[in-house]
Amino acid sequence: MAALQTLRNKPALLMTVIGGALLLFIVTLTDFNSCSRPNVEGEVNGKELTYEDYEAQVSSEENLETLILDNITEEQKSEVRQRIWTRFEETNVLAKEIDKLGLTVTTEDVQNEIASVTPQQLQQIAQALQYGQATVANISYAQRIMILMAKYIGQATVEGYKQFMKTADQQISQYQKQDPTTAEMIYNIKQACLYCESQIPQDILMNRYMSLLAQGALSNPISAKMIFDESSTTLNFDIATVPYTSINDTTINITDADLKQKYEETKEYFRQSVPTRDVKMINITVTASPKDQSAIMAQVQAVEDTLRKVSTAEDVENVMRASKTEVTYMNVYVPKDIYTQSSLDEVVKALDTLKVGGVTPTKVEARKSGGEQYISTYKLVDVKTTPDSLQICQLAVDSKDLADSIVAAVQGGKTLSAISAEHADVVQKYGLKGDTTWNAVRYYVESNADTSSVSPYTDICQIPVGTTAYYAVPNNQTGQPIYVVTSVLDSSTPSEKYNVAVVKYPIQFTQETYNNRKRALMEFLAKNRTIAEIEENAPKSGFTVIDRPNMSTSNAMELRYDIGGEGVRDAFIWTFDEAKEGEVSQVYECGTDNNRLLVVAVSKINDGDYVAWDNPSVKSQLEALVLRDKKAEQILASVKDVKDIEAAKKVKGVDFRNQPAVSLIQIATYEPNFAGALERTETGKFTGAIKGATGIYMVQVNSKEVSTTGYNEATAMLNGSRALLSKIFGQTDNIFDTMINKADIVDKRYKF
Repeated sequence: MAALQTLRNKPALLMTVIGGALLLFIVTLTDFNSCSRPNVEGEVNGKELTYEDYEAQVSSEENLETLILDNITEEQKSEVRQRIWTRFEETNVLAKEIDKLGLTVTTEDVQNEIASVTPQQLQQIAQALQYGQATVANISYAQRIMILMAKYIGQATVEGYKQFMKTADQQISQYQKQDPTTAEMIYNIKQACLYCESQIPQDILMNRYMSLLAQGALSNPISAKMIFDESSTTLNFDIATVPYTSINDTTINITDADLKQKYEETKEYFRQSVPTRDVKMINITVTASPKDQSAIMAQVQAVEDTLRKVSTAEDVENVMRASKTEVTYMNVYVPKDIYTQSSLDEVVKALDTLKVGGVTPTKVEARKSGGEQYISTYKLVDVKTTPDSLQICQLAVDSKDLADSIVAAVQGGKTLSAISAEHADVVQKYGLKGDTTWNAVRYYVESNADTSSVSPYTDICQIPVGTTAYYAVPNNQTGQPIYVVTSVLDSSTPSEKYNVAVVKYPIQFTQETYNNRKRALMEFLAKNRTIAEIEENAPKSGFTVIDRPNMSTSNAMELRYDIGGEGVRDAFIWTFDEAKEGEVSQVYECGTDNNRLLVVAVSKINDGDYVAWDNPSVKSQLEALVLRDKKAEQILASVKDVKDIEAAKKVKGVDFRNQPAVSLIQIATYEPNFAGALERTETGKFTGAIKGATGIYMVQVNSKEVSTTGYNEATAMLNGSRALLSKIFGQTDNIFDTMINKADIVDKRYKF
């Protein structure tokens, strides 16, 4: 109090103290932000990726993919996020190598890359995307630009692209008031193209780097001849195999010293580029209880009973409006296969047996591949036979009065084609001049209701053959309607169209069920506090423990995308930042539909450059290797005096067979030691005992034929280069994996 009174009595001193405190706060805050950088999601070799940059790239990639595919799923969005991170890793892992080589990219290089995309490539890409043979991730950014130009602008050329980018802002400004939707679309296309342009330089650098590696991977004549001989050598041999399985595992004694020695021999296999955790999880998806399902069944049965009592479409519409069905009743007539296209195959099956006015009994549908399950009933309201194709001619005008006069003129004997000659202005404006055409209308619904979701072509279906009428469509640019006068001249290919009321209730759990499941899990954890107890007793209580050894933060992100929800983020922040070995987390509420319960236990923390030898996952691998080595030692000792194939046949536990006509290169792919021994052994000779991956081999080489037909040194060197490149850029143990393993990587995405 005395000190406080002193400060009150001395204002200058008080201001000095306050100023000093503020300065200290600012310095502390600045230091905190500069050192810990809480907005940094990751680092690769010192290059930071901030939250803002990461989210901006994800947003750009999602916009691009949506424009190309029209729509993307939540799963595809998760793939986009992982793809952005992987590209960030690869870009910065290769950055030093690319800088050393002096590789650069100019604006001209980017333009040339875009210009190199051919119409044939675009056609192939479109087909591959349509049939699921490719994904957007497989397409270069230059190709993505041209796909956007072809799809939305109609001119997939460099000139067309330049013209679009030059006029995009002007178009956006023009459409901003008249048609905001179109303005937004043009803006999104422009932004997607700018994003692609920003990514093309990295594509070019990557291709140039790989090209240089390819040039450096040229095979020499000697190794090329060896590879050719290997693929051209065919052998016939007798083989006696003593498999490692012939020795019981329990007879082999493995010590920690054995494991440590093998660990030192194979240590590089256990290198890790980032810290990991050995994790055990209980990941529960809450589902509806029998009580929940019975309640939903009763609700659908009540709708079924009501549908049986009504007959008119209007009454059916009222019943459906009051229900909780996920499929809105539109009171329209559509062909049967529309339901198949809408993943409503059960409706198609029902239509095979339902009569008009009939209702299917309420039933539980089979569970969908995505896990959804419904209880359903259907009513066939009506059936019509209508044409799949109409012969029509049309003329569009701006005035209702003019449309009325044109209809009267047609009824008086004139044709739309003749009338269009009198109205050159609207013909030029809307492009319709009374030409006779056939229009497919199979998938244009016929409606008994006034609904905004019905296509304008519905009005064509309502016009009887041999008559003329008009319908109005909105003009987004002026806000005034356009009147389309239509003469229906003829029809063809009649087929049945169905008016169906589809009642589908999802089988969902109640809050009571969710609470009961959570309570049971919490009671289990209260009784089982250690990881050992949880593993031992989980099955008895109906829980499954999932083992995830050596889980990195990147692995955690994959799980986050799979599980979903905010709770899973908190779970992994605890796992990597707070948990100690042996600790068990609280129960986290997760899931995109709030239907998951997650518990995480951290059994091991692996923060070193190598995963320790006594880590359970590493230890199990070491045990397998030592077990094989010790069995091999026993078998080799037992066959040391075997000098020929006849003696080999008599060895206990041996498996003998003749192997006719097999190429040496085939053997080398799965048993390189064995292949090497065969290559060294002359025809008619015995190899002796050979240690292989699955057993000890003893072989008599009966014949060995080397074909030199077709050998060409240049071709052999080229094939050798390809084989080497395949190894460099293969899917496993490739050059990028090696570089990433040696890079300094920090992945903090799990925090965001």
